[in-house]
Order: sequence, then C-alpha cells, then structure tokens
Amino acid sequence: MSQFHTHLALVPVVTSDHDSKSPARIGPQNPRLMKSRMLVSNISLEEGELQTMQLVNRVCFDSQGKPNDTEDQRNGGLRVIPPYTISGAKNMLVAVGCDTYVRFVGSRDDQNYTTGCLSQCQYNISSNVIDKSDSCSGMGCCETKIPPLMHNMSLTVFSFRQHEPVWNFNPCGYAFVVQRTNFTFSNTSFQQLRNTTRLPLVLNWQIGDESCEKATKNKETFACKGNSDCHNTTSSGYICRCKDGYKGNPYLEDSCQDIDECALNKTICENGKCINKDGNYTCECDSGYHNLNNTTCIKVPNAKRLKISLGVSLSFSVLVVAILWIYREQRKSHLKKLEQKYFDANGGALLEKKMARSGKTATYFTEKQVKDTTNNYDEGKKIGEGRYGIVYKGILDNQVVAIKKSTVSAPIDPNQNTDPVDQKQITPHNRFVNEMTALYQINHTYVVRLLGCCLQTPTPILVYEFMHKGTLYENIHGKNGEKPSPPLTFSQRLKIAAETAEALTYLHHSAVQRFIHRDVKTANILLDKNLTAKLSGFGASTLVLGDENETSTLAYEKERRDDVYSFGLVLVELLTGLKAEEKQVKLFVRSVKGSALRQTLDEEILEKCSDEVIKKAAELTIKCLNSKGEERPSMKDVLGELGELQKLLGTMPQHPT
Repeated sequence: MSQFHTHLALVPVVTSDHDSKSPARIGPQNPRLMKSRMLVSNISLEEGELQTMQLVNRVCFDSQGKPNDTEDQRNGGLRVIPPYTISGAKNMLVAVGCDTYVRFVGSRDDQNYTTGCLSQCQYNISSNVIDKSDSCSGMGCCETKIPPLMHNMSLTVFSFRQHEPVWNFNPCGYAFVVQRTNFTFSNTSFQQLRNTTRLPLVLNWQIGDESCEKATKNKETFACKGNSDCHNTTSSGYICRCKDGYKGNPYLEDSCQDIDECALNKTICENGKCINKDGNYTCECDSGYHNLNNTTCIKVPNAKRLKISLGVSLSFSVLVVAILWIYREQRKSHLKKLEQKYFDANGGALLEKKMARSGKTATYFTEKQVKDTTNNYDEGKKIGEGRYGIVYKGILDNQVVAIKKSTVSAPIDPNQNTDPVDQKQITPHNRFVNEMTALYQINHTYVVRLLGCCLQTPTPILVYEFMHKGTLYENIHGKNGEKPSPPLTFSQRLKIAAETAEALTYLHHSAVQRFIHRDVKTANILLDKNLTAKLSGFGASTLVLGDENETSTLAYEKERRDDVYSFGLVLVELLTGLKAEEKQVKLFVRSVKGSALRQTLDEEILEKCSDEVIKKAAELTIKCLNSKGEERPSMKDVLGELGELQKLLGTMPQHPT
C-alpha cells in the first residue's frame, strides 16, 4: 500500500451509511469507528474532530446505603489509538450528585495525569441556588478540565456516605467526560441522568506528525488534494480543508467541488445578475447601478449632486474635526492646569523640594490607578475612617496596600509649598501633606512604609504598605464592640512597646533626620501579620533642623519629652487594657504608688506574669508620665529598660494561675 493510502487510513471511517454530519441514535445500526465498538455520532472534517457517545458512569444505592447492583457502573474509560486523542479543549470532566466525587486518570505517551472533583449538598437542589453564570460550581455538580492529547482515560465515581443523607432525592452519583456544549446542570439533572446512558465526547485527529510546511514538500505523501488547504493542528500533524467556495472531502482527489452560490441563493445579487465562478461568484449590475465590489451593486449617483454632496460633506467633516481638535486641546490644557493646581495645593512642590535635599525620588500614582484598585472608593473596600481621612484596602502593582484618602479638599494657597512656621496652626489638610513629606524621609523597620501618593486630585491620597492586624488600639480594646480574641499576651505587649520605642528613638536621635512625632497613641501604632509594630500618624510631626540654636534645642527637647509622655499613655493601655483617659491614668498612677497595682491591670497579664516584671513595667510607665518633662527619661533610656524587661520576662517563671 502506498504512503498516500496510509494517510487516508487516518481519516475517520465509519461502518454505517448514516450521514456523518448529524448525530446518530444509539442502536444496532449506529455508526462505529472502523471495526471498533466506539459509537460515532458526528464527524467534522473541517475541524479534524470526531464525536463519540461515551457511557455515563454511575453508582446507586438503596435506602439502607447498599449498592444497587443493577445500576452499578462506577468504573469507565476509553482507549484510542493514534492519530486520535481525547480533546482537552472541547471536553470537560463532570460529577453530578449530592454525595459524589470522581477520580480521573489519563495518559499521554509515558506520562500519567490524575485529576477529579467533589460535589456535595444537604438538601434538594432548587433552581434559585444554582449560579446562572456557572451552574456546575460544587452544589450538586462539579466540573474540571482534562489534560489535552490523552490517548486513554479511566474514571471512577465514589460516594462518601453511600447517599444515605440525600437518598430520598438523590440515590445515585454520576461521572462522565462530555463535550462542553452538550451538558448544562440544572435542578432536573438528577432525574434526567437516571435515564441517560451515553453523552457525546470529542476526539481530535490529524494527519501524521509533520507541519504543513514540511508535509507539502513531499507531493507523494501529502494528503491534501484538489482545491484544499493545509492547516496545522495545535499539537503536531495537520488537517485538510476545502478552500473557501468549495465543499467535499479534501483528502480525496477532485472531491472539493465548486459551490454554485447562484443556484443556492437566487437573490444573492440584489440589483444585479449572479454569475457563478470557480470558487466564487460575481454580480453583474442592472442598468443604473454599478459595482461597489464584485458582489455588491449600488445606485449610480447624479454627478452634479455627487460633487455638491461630497463638497458639503468634506467641508462639514473638516469643520467637525477642527472643532473637536480645538476642544480636545483646550480640555487637555485645562485638565493639565487643574492637575498642576491640585499638585501644588497638595504640597507637591514642597515634597519634591524635600526629596531633592535628601537625594530621593517620590513615587506618584494616577487617580485612575487608585480608583481601579478601590473600585471607585467602594464602601466594601473601606477598612477604616478617622477625622482626617478614609482608609481603603486594595491591590496595586500586585501588592496589597492601604490607601488613605483625605476628606479635606486642598486649599488653593500660594504658601502651601512652604513649611508651616507655627505647628499649632496646622490644618487637617496640612497634616496630610506633613505626613507624606515626613514619611518619604524616614526609612526604619518599625515605621510604616509610604509606597507613593496621588496629588493631582482635589484631595491628596497616600498609599501605604498594608498592615494585616490593624491598629494596636483595635488589638487592645477590640473593634465594633467586640473584644479581640485571643487577647495579646504580656510578652507580645512588651515586644510591641519595645519596637515602638525603637522607632521613636530613631526619630529623636538619628544623626541625619530627627523628628518629633507629636501624636504617639495606640491608634497610630499598626501591627502586621506577625504582630510587628509600625509607627504611623506623622501628620503633626516636626523635623528637627541640624543648625538649631540653644533656644530651639530646648524647645525640641521639651517636645521629645512630650513624645515620651504620650508613649507612657500607650504603656498604660498595654498594662491595663483600658483607654488612657485622664481618670484611668490617675487611677493607675495611684495604684502603682499604693498597693493596689494588680487591681488595675489587665487579667491576661495577671494570670501569666510574675509580680516583679509587672512592677518594673509599671514603674517605667510612671517615669514616662512624670508631670515634670525634664525628669522624664529619654526614648533611648526607655528602650533600654524595655529590653531589660524582655530579658527578665524570658528568665522568670510565670505567675501561678
């Protein structure tokens, strides 16, 4: 046998005279692939596909959970020989039932592939619980894709509890590989599948394993004949298709015959006469009409009218284009000026000036980027709100971020881009700008990181790293009236205090840039997923200049001690679990100086820590709260004592419960 005939043997051949383009009923006369038992319901030479009817596997039980042997067909499979493969693109693996899962194993060459899915439900499926956009999503039905180019497959359907909880409405579980377009799950599928034996499955096939480019070089073995074209398949090999305007079997000589479009459609040429051509047709136009193209006839226009019409149309078009261009340019200019005005009002020039001094560059995001990541400031994205801004959660540049949007519009102030002289006169908007410019100059492990900002909007927007555990305030006092669970341990509280103290020490004593925070509180201490503390809230912070004189040095030293006092209030909240209000602070101070300390402390600390550690922590807090600022310790000293407390806590036994 010649190589040409060997290629022909790869084209699907059925053993029945049924029309291969329409699905056949399953019966004794159903077409079969060559001499196999595989039932053929459709063949597409155009796509290189063959549709077979594959058994629906099932496992059924009686009300006692015993297998129903008459309907037990839990195992199934299919094996095909080259050049046939099971289509991964056109088929899907499906399991149907309320106590059902399926295991699929397939192979390609020497490689095995395993997949499956699980479907469960407690009650009978009603139409209103099925997702209209994805009906088979796990409730009574699951589906998954199968690997491409499989030569064989086997699948087994299982049940966890023999359908006992759902037997009254679903005694059987089903599993099958089916053509994607031939199965849609509904609340009637349980009953329909009980009476369904087979469902269609798609096989791919191709000629040989060469590409069209290589195959055409050997005229003796090339399978595409007559008026046909070669098309590469997605894997290897190729298929043949009749050219446009022809129909037939592209693998047989002279089988692709011209389609007579004129005979098929008597009215195909409107306002003209159809003339059939080899592979195509043309329209011979009637009097008063001319060809727009070979197949379309249009009325011949009056020459004078045409000239006038063209002149008017052209003039109008030029005018419209000119107006649109002018409008567009004016709008672009207006938007650019407005964005620059907002940029200046939001402190952009001041920021760039400060960044230039430090040799750094600010990162800017567009308003579109911010709107996209917050779904146009959707309420569902909101994670916090304060006096000066709203915080949203989003994903920007593949990173989870916190986006803080100011609620105060930018004042169009010519002095906006100069440092405010009187910190007491800082406006809510200035706080936002101040926080931005401060954070861009600070780089520390325990200071929240500013990733970028958006300043070309009516209100400034800051983008921070996202802190998964929220604020220290929420982790002590709870959120929405609910206490945090589990509560922070004393060891965790000391660690958070030490990390915050280290951040403040860095701000107060860094040789390059020194800052006074001016707003230290539990709401401005953020915690990441590992409960690592990050200091935030720099809206009221002050930069300590390097050329300060003796008067300014004393003033800034006083403010440093004010930060220490505020840190003392944080320690009060950590120790007592209560808000650091004036009444609670006075009560705490009296309890430390008296003998009622344990009565004011958080129960979590009382149960799991020794008296010595608690007493030393309380005494450090009292030092920070000293009414005389000059007698308060520096943040360096506070950090040192907290370090000693952590060491002591690690070496001492816990307080008995």
